[in-house]
Amino acid sequence: MPNDNFNLMSSNTNKGSNASSNNELTTAKLAILGGLLSTLGDAISTYAAVLALEELQKTKSESNKNDDKISELEKQVKYLTEEINQQKR
Repeated sequence: MPNDNFNLMSSNTNKGSNASSNNELTTAKLAILGGLLSTLGDAISTYAAVLALEELQKTKSESNKNDDKISELEKQVKYLTEEINQQKR
C-alpha cells in the first residue's frame, strides 16, 4: 500500500508539471502570435506612410507643372501685349 500512495502523489505531481508546461507553451505561442500581429501592423503602417508620401510627391509635382504652365501663359500674354503695342505704333 505505501507504494500506491507514492504512485498517486507522483502521478499528481506529473499532472501539475504537465499543466504548467502546457500553460508555458500556450503563453509562448500567444507571445509569438502577438509579436507577429504587431509586426504585421507595423508593416501596414509603413506601407500607408509610403503611399501618403507618394501622394504628396505627386501633388507637388502636379503643382509644379501647373506653376510652369501659368508662367508660360504669362510669358505668352506679355509677348502678345508687346506685339499689339508695336502694331499700334
